[in-house]
Amino acid sequence: MEQEKKYDVLGIGNAIVDILTNIEYDLLQKLNIRKGIMRLIDEFEVEKLREGINVVKTVSGGSAANTIVGLASMGHSTAFIGKVRDDELGISFENGLKEYGVYYCTPKAKSDYPTACCVVMTTPDAQRTMNTCLGISGLLNTRDIDEAAISQSKILYLEGYLWDRDEAKEVFLKAIEIAKKTGGKVALSLSDPLCVNRHRAGFLDLINNYTDIVFGNEEEIKTLLGVYRFDGVISKCGEIKNIFAITRGAEGSVVIFGDEVHALSAEEDVKVVDTNGAGDLYAAGFLHGMIKDLGLESCGKIGNIIAAEVISHMGSRPESNLAELLKSKGF
Repeated sequence: MEQEKKYDVLGIGNAIVDILTNIEYDLLQKLNIRKGIMRLIDEFEVEKLREGINVVKTVSGGSAANTIVGLASMGHSTAFIGKVRDDELGISFENGLKEYGVYYCTPKAKSDYPTACCVVMTTPDAQRTMNTCLGISGLLNTRDIDEAAISQSKILYLEGYLWDRDEAKEVFLKAIEIAKKTGGKVALSLSDPLCVNRHRAGFLDLINNYTDIVFGNEEEIKTLLGVYRFDGVISKCGEIKNIFAITRGAEGSVVIFGDEVHALSAEEDVKVVDTNGAGDLYAAGFLHGMIKDLGLESCGKIGNIIAAEVISHMGSRPESNLAELLKSKGF
């Protein structure tokens, strides 16, 4: 990869502040919320949910932002585009990126909807159920993007959740155009099975025509490709000219590129506390390996290592020195 560019990776995604809570199964059922999904709610339901839960902590979040922070904590130069309002949560979000040295290149809005937040409910099995109020984050438009930062990035990382709004789709296509013209690679995170189901045709068009790397978990990939068995996933992914990095929970991950297939075991002896951010940090580890020009097998192994770190504690941001962690693992 070209070394003269200023940023290793620039992410575009929802700028969200996570509100973390532990919750029992019966309360989740009482609230009539399906475990393990991401659903969209409004600011009024956010307040209603907060009245019935005990908040563990509040942290800056958002899928692509988590990946970018993971990369920054491994020593990479990174940037992020995502929309917040100039309010308390918006300032908190920006500070959460700056803490890790991420260049946040989107001006804060002075009016309109509030900064987005997500009530993340973690059940005793460490599965997370996300209740997301997109607020102003979904109103990201082409006037908000920093074209110079995109052109100075080796990899453009796109968060699938943003595809829910037409304005954000225009942002994706504009950013991809800039990245391709300036020699950048494009990576897409599928984000959520329901998101994939809503936008299957659009995602397939992106993958077949614009992207180089696709991240998703097994259910997301199966939904995307319309298959029910994992051997069907391997076959269909091999026909598409993308690198597919697929997480499979306790079974680890699989990396596919044409005829090249790597099945990689999950890290052992990991106490699973909270799976929120596992896929995001897997992507960070994988991209770290790519930036270092390591082989796809090593990229997948690094992804597993970084994902294991984030699921060992509450929250979707790393709490260990990831560079030292990788060094201890031989990377």
